[in-house]
Amino acid sequence: MSDRHRTESDRRELAFDGALNLRDLGGLPTAHGPTRFGRVVRGGRRERLTAEGWRQLAAYGIGHVIDLRTPAEVHRRPSDPPVPATAWESFDILQLPVEDFAVADYVDALDHPYLNHPKHYPLLLDHFPAELAAVMRALARIARLPAAQASPDSPRPGVCIHCSAGRDRTGLVSAWLLQLAGVADRDIIADYRRSLDRVNEYHRTSGHPVEKYEPPAVFEPWARSRTEALAEFLAAHPAAEVLPRLGLTAHEVAALASLLAPQGSRPAPPAG
Repeated sequence: MSDRHRTESDRRELAFDGALNLRDLGGLPTAHGPTRFGRVVRGGRRERLTAEGWRQLAAYGIGHVIDLRTPAEVHRRPSDPPVPATAWESFDILQLPVEDFAVADYVDALDHPYLNHPKHYPLLLDHFPAELAAVMRALARIARLPAAQASPDSPRPGVCIHCSAGRDRTGLVSAWLLQLAGVADRDIIADYRRSLDRVNEYHRTSGHPVEKYEPPAVFEPWARSRTEALAEFLAAHPAAEVLPRLGLTAHEVAALASLLAPQGSRPAPPAG
C-alpha cells in the first residue's frame, strides 16, 4: 500500500468516543479520484456514543442519522453510557428499519437469529423492497441539501448510517452508495471485510449472546464465505439496476451518485 493510500485508509477510521465500527466512506478509489470525505459515515448502534462522541460526530459535519434497526432494537443497554438527550437534539434522526421480524416467511428463510450474511441480502429485496426504497430516498434527499456549514435552521450535511454492529444492514446500503459513486466491487468488498474484522475484535469483550470472538482458524473461513457472498450479490443486484426497480426516479439515483462522488466530478445526467 502506498503512503498516500495508507494515509487515506487511516483517515477513514473514526475513533469517536464510544463508537463501534465507525468510519467514513470517503477515500475509496474511483476512476475520477477518491470518494468524498465527510458526507457519509457508517457504524454500529448510536447508543454506544458518549456525549463527547456525539459532539465529535457533530464537529465532523454529521447532521443526519439513519437507523436501520427494528423498533425493538432501539434502546439503551446496561453497558451503554448515560447520555442526556441534549447530546443528539441537533441531529435529524430517522428510524428506517429494513426488516420486520413479524414477517414469518422472512424469519423462516434466515438460518440465524438475525441477518448476518450477505447471502441473505436478497431476502430484503424479496420481503422489504419498500423499506429499502425509503432508506435510499432519504439519502437522496440528504444528498440534495447544500453542503454548507450548519446553522440553527439547517442541519449539517453529513449522514451517519447505522444498524447494530454496522456490518450487514449498513453494509448493504453502503455498498450501493459506493457502487453508484464508481467504486469497484473489489474495493467495496474490502471495505465490508473491515467491518468483519472490527466486529470480531469487538467480540473479544462484548459479551454478545450469539456471537463471540473467533480466532483466525475459525474466523477466516467465516469471513471468506461472507465476502464471496457479497461479491455475488453486488454482481447480481447492482445499485444502478435495482434502485429503479424499487421505484426510485432517475433524479433520485443521480442524487445518490453525487453523495460520494469525487470532488469536481459530475454524475451521469438522469435519463428522460
